[in-house]
Formats: sequence, C-alpha cells, structure tokens
Amino acid sequence: PPVLAALDNVLKSLPAMLDDPLAWDSLIVNRRKPITYRVFRRLPDGNRVSLHRFDPCATHKAYPHPHPWPGAFAILEGSYRMWVGFTPDLESREPITVTETVLAAGSRYQIVEPRTWHSVTPLEECWTVMVNGAPWREKAHVRAPTTTGKDLDKMPPDELVAHLAKFKELLVSPLAALRV
Repeated sequence: PPVLAALDNVLKSLPAMLDDPLAWDSLIVNRRKPITYRVFRRLPDGNRVSLHRFDPCATHKAYPHPHPWPGAFAILEGSYRMWVGFTPDLESREPITVTETVLAAGSRYQIVEPRTWHSVTPLEECWTVMVNGAPWREKAHVRAPTTTGKDLDKMPPDELVAHLAKFKELLVSPLAALRV
C-alpha cells in the first residue's frame, strides 16, 4: 500500500483542513502509555488522518502493539524512542525484537505488514501525523488494539481547536519544510 505517498499528500493539504474543527473528532487514549491526544477525520480517499500529541512516558511503560491497518507516520515536533518487533504469524503473542531507534522531528516511516509491532516512548511532548488505510486485506494480528467500545473521553471543543491550531503552526511555519 502506498501509505507513505498518502502521508505526503496529506501533509501538503492538511493546513487547509485545520480551519474546520467540526470536521474532526477526538479521543484521549489514556488507558495505556503513552497518553495520546488524538484528533482524526476520514479523508475523501477513504484513509484516515490522525493528529497526535503524546505525553512522555517511561520506556518500560510504552505499549507494544501491531496495527489493524497499514499506516504512515511523521513526527512534526519532539522525539521518541521506537521499538520494532515482528511475529512469524498473526497469532503469536510475543514478537521478536527487530530494532530500536530514536526518531526526531522530520522523521517519517510506514508500517505495511500486519505482523509488524512497535511501541513509542516519547522523550518529550511529541506531535505526529498518522495516515492509515483500510484494515488489512487478510486479517489483522489478534493482538491489534482498537479504540472501539473503550468509552474513551473526547477533548473539550476548546482543546480540540487548540490542538488543530498547534498543528497549523507546525505545518505552516518557515521550518515546516525541514521537519517533513
């Protein structure tokens, strides 16, 4: 899936999408680490864009997980340590470690294999853009989490507007071209 290309297209068109807060939904994912403030919306091509702010957390608390869909990620501000793992099938409970690295503002990557796992440990407050496609054609890993049915809180409207404003600032500043 060309999710990295989709991410590039979204990053170019995103500033214009940030002026309409009613087009966005939000979740505060606070039942695992890092605590994640997510503002998201569907795109006309069927993909979803999510704008994340991660709070810092300890490495041993970061949640390792596979994703239920292919995705591409860009860090706009901040940095995080990312652990990457892999399982031989879609049922294995314990992934093997592939690598661990630190990613900073300007870093981009994609996950295009349902057996790939990762965890992110923000080293500071971190602002990222994620674009994800439709669920895997085969099936997702049995451990792939979703937020469906978790009864998570939404951001109050003023926080959602401030979240969007921060992303606009990050995307239209003179340094934006250096970040992504």
